[in-house]
Amino acid sequence: MSLLPNKNELGFFEIRLESIGGLGANLAGKMLAEAGVLGHGLNGSNFSSYGSEKKGSPVKSFIRFSEQDVEIRDHSPIEEPHIIAVFHEALYKMVDVVKGLKPGGIVLVNSARDMDSVRKDLNITGGTLAIVDALGIAVEEKTRVNTAMLGSLFRICDFLDPDVMRTVIKETFEKKYPHLVEPNLKTFNRGYEEVSFRTFQSDDVKGEETSLIESG
Repeated sequence: MSLLPNKNELGFFEIRLESIGGLGANLAGKMLAEAGVLGHGLNGSNFSSYGSEKKGSPVKSFIRFSEQDVEIRDHSPIEEPHIIAVFHEALYKMVDVVKGLKPGGIVLVNSARDMDSVRKDLNITGGTLAIVDALGIAVEEKTRVNTAMLGSLFRICDFLDPDVMRTVIKETFEKKYPHLVEPNLKTFNRGYEEVSFRTFQSDDVKGEETSLIESG
């Protein structure tokens, strides 16, 4: 039985992270790939490309997963991902962040704005839009945006076990920075829980919205 929900013609499930330097997308991609490999026995690869080394310049991180019997030999940039995660809305003005998204794919955006505004800016006509206020969470918990985005990505990639990442977070911080364990776990959990979704058909203007956030 396949763990992966979808695969392209080469047998890969592909994710592209769109970010700017300084937000930790490269590390997030690395941790996401490792979770699939170490936690579930998948084959996985990750690499990043940089428009510039300067902080604030566009960064792309690419993650590929495949079943154990499919070797990953393709290390080219991901052009048609199943999932795209946008770490900063300023990217809209620099690059076409949703370019190549697979039909029925999912776009995750770090934003405090409403679904309709984000959808209009991205010109999304089909698939699923997911929004989480990763920056707001990171500011409140005194952590980083990438940890909250990872939480949301684990919610979207439901074939991955979030407990694997919780263990990684603990092991990363507990020896040298034990005071950072709880804030980062809370950030990850909030990213996982507070992401909301709306799915659009190609001719659908409203969409269907779901969220774990209760009103009031």
